[in-house]
Amino acid sequence: MKKVAIVGLSAVLAACSSGSYITDVTTESHTEEFAVAEVPQPVVSDEGTAEGVTEKNVELNVIKMTPADNEKKVVKMSPQTQAKPAVAITPPTAKQVQMNPRYGFTIQVVAVGTQTKVDQFANKLPKDGQPVWENYKVVNGTKWYTVLYGDYATRKEAAEAISTLPGEFQSLKPFVKSIDSIKNSEFPTLNKLN
Repeated sequence: MKKVAIVGLSAVLAACSSGSYITDVTTESHTEEFAVAEVPQPVVSDEGTAEGVTEKNVELNVIKMTPADNEKKVVKMSPQTQAKPAVAITPPTAKQVQMNPRYGFTIQVVAVGTQTKVDQFANKLPKDGQPVWENYKVVNGTKWYTVLYGDYATRKEAAEAISTLPGEFQSLKPFVKSIDSIKNSEFPTLNKLN
């Protein structure tokens, strides 16, 4: 049985390698017919104008403008004639300022594990009008309190303010942190300490 299969396979392969087999290839072509529509042409007289159009018809449909209609009028206003603003803009009250702090940059001074250490570090920070915050968070199951100092408009201002901190705080390697990143974090609570 094996010999028959091998001999049969050899015969099939030999037939495939010969160039005497014929393939039948057919094609079809298709022709589309288009009809050309007639386009009516305007009737033109011997003078080169369309039939039925006269100078009188054209004049009826043309709007004539005089230079006076086209000019813009300039009205000069004196300070007495200017309208007063409808809305008066007043600065925010102190209470509004406290309720809506700016979203700038701050300095993370230290991260500690207890509230008493937060109070110790917060009391040692300079009392120069800059706010001091604490931010409570849990990292890998451990409770942390970060002490944040200052409110600066730019990252550069906050970085420059690090050098003005007492040496005790500079040795803790404080760094600039975006208040916006804290507000958008998993623990967005900032408690103001001063």
